[in-house]
Amino acid sequence: MTSTIRIAALAMCLLSAGTASAIDLGGMLGAGKDLAKAATISDKDVIEGSRLMMRQMDKEEKVAPAGSKYAKRLAMLTKGLENEDGLKLNFAVYQSSEVNAFATPDGSIRIYAGLMDLMNDDELRGVIGHEIGHTKLGHSASQMKKALLLSAGTKAAGASGNQIGGMVAANEETIKAFGNAQFSQSDETSSDDYGFKFMQKHKYDVRAMESAFRKLAKQEQGEGSMMASHPGSNSRADRMKAAADKL
Repeated sequence: MTSTIRIAALAMCLLSAGTASAIDLGGMLGAGKDLAKAATISDKDVIEGSRLMMRQMDKEEKVAPAGSKYAKRLAMLTKGLENEDGLKLNFAVYQSSEVNAFATPDGSIRIYAGLMDLMNDDELRGVIGHEIGHTKLGHSASQMKKALLLSAGTKAAGASGNQIGGMVAANEETIKAFGNAQFSQSDETSSDDYGFKFMQKHKYDVRAMESAFRKLAKQEQGEGSMMASHPGSNSRADRMKAAADKL
């Protein structure tokens, strides 16, 4: 349900990682390829970039240990979902009070403790279904491709592949642009619908999608809210209510 990949965390993890462990566009594309050729970033490159990013982000963030109440709850909620809809998914909780969640092209789904504190089990399942939708429908991959190219920036014109990789790791402004990657309204709507069908498929309470959005609507003005940059949660709740009423 997040409309932006979290800016601060991604900027921090990429800046602190350095060229060797950050998203190394140069390494993925190979030395000698110029920026024009970088436009042909493959799906494999995107997934590898996501893995590198998540490896670093999981180091930077405080991941809830397996025995914690948050990890146990998430494990219960996601049991049997590791291969949902043909994907290879992995789940973890970040011990932060932020109300947030996100998914990346490699199948990583991260839920923040603040969101878990706010929502009941079926509401969280709705969030998880929505995030799976962003991965399954290719939204996350599309944003990652755009962000990798944008991160290379015009300064990389004519540079070799490994030089581009260094610029991706070192340019704070373009890294922030990566973190600011926004899903379109169409992407959000289709992921909402995917989440609703996910709830139906697993026989969860579909009306939890509506109540989740109502709760997020109250959070929209709060600093650090996952929906602060994307108003309209009440409208999305209305769509979910209408869908549930038709059943």
